[in-house]
Parts: sequence; C-alpha cells; structure tokens
Amino acid sequence: MKKLLVAVIALYSILYLTSCSSSKELGKEVVVKQSGDTPGWTMKPTSEDENNIFVTGELTKAKDRSFGMNQAYADGVRKLMNTMQNDVKTQSSLALRGNNIDENDVGRFSEFAVGWISDTYKIAGVKNPESYWEKIEVKTANGVKYFYNCYSLLQISKKDYNKALAGAYDNMEKKARAENNKKAEQTATKLIDDLNKAK
Repeated sequence: MKKLLVAVIALYSILYLTSCSSSKELGKEVVVKQSGDTPGWTMKPTSEDENNIFVTGELTKAKDRSFGMNQAYADGVRKLMNTMQNDVKTQSSLALRGNNIDENDVGRFSEFAVGWISDTYKIAGVKNPESYWEKIEVKTANGVKYFYNCYSLLQISKKDYNKALAGAYDNMEKKARAENNKKAEQTATKLIDDLNKAK
C-alpha cells in the first residue's frame, strides 16, 4: 500500500512539473529562420549620416513574408513623409511667425506647404538599400504557429530631401503670390534660399 502511495505521489509530481514546464513554454517565441544577421538599423526608426537620411519601416507578426516585406516598405515611406511634413510645418510656422504674419495665415500657409508633400506620392531619390526578415515560431496549446517580422531600410540623400522641402515652400510661395501676401511670399523665398545654401 505504501509503495502504491509513493508511486501515485511520484506520478502526480511528474505530471505537475510537466504541466508547469509546458505552460511556461506557451507563447514563447523563437527565431527559426532569418535572412541574415540582425542589422542594427532595425532598432533605429530614423538615423542619418553626413549625406543621407535613413528611415526604418517595419511590420511584425505578418502571416506571409512577401506581404510583410511590402508593408514594411510602405511603412518606411509613410514615416519618411511624416518626417518631411513635420519639418515643413515646424520651419514654415516659425519663419512666418518671425515675419509677424497673422496667426490665421501662419496656419493656413504652413498647412498648404504640408499638403504639397501629402500629395507627392513619390519623392525623388528614395532608395531601399537593405531589407531583413525573420521567421518566428510560437508555441501554442495546439502545437506551434509561425509568423514573420519584416524590416525595410529607406535611404534618401539630404540633397533630395531638401529638394522635396523646397518644392513645398515653392507651392507656399505661389499661393502667397496669388493672394498678394508679400510677407508670406518673402518668407517662402527665404526658406527656399536657406535650403539651397544647405545643399
């Protein structure tokens, strides 16, 4: 009887430990395949060197690798456009306020410049020098499932970046000229000149 009791306790202990071990494994993610060593740029949303600006697009937990890579590139383009729009809005607003322009006109003219970038679906000179993906295995109660983490590095030269911003300010200048707003026109001209000097 004692032996039977010891055997039952041992069996329960094994089952309990196995159950605990299995529950700890549930949801665990393991990289089972990748396109190469994980590049450092996957951890940097944006960066730059002396001549270029870099943006990292990503899509995690994609069921299909091809779809994931396409969406990672699209995410990079979106982030690049957002960066340009933020730069245009900030710089144009500061410059217009510095020229003592009415606050309503500040918002209107800066938004007009931002709108030009929003409508420019392909900014010249954008490159995609690197991409990276990894296949992830996840343990579930029913076995395992797989998904992909996808990353796309976009690169644009500072010259092309500034050319896009100059295009936005040029449109702002045309709008100001059409409305006969000399201060706003002069502000836009100065913003363009400053970008040309930076090239």
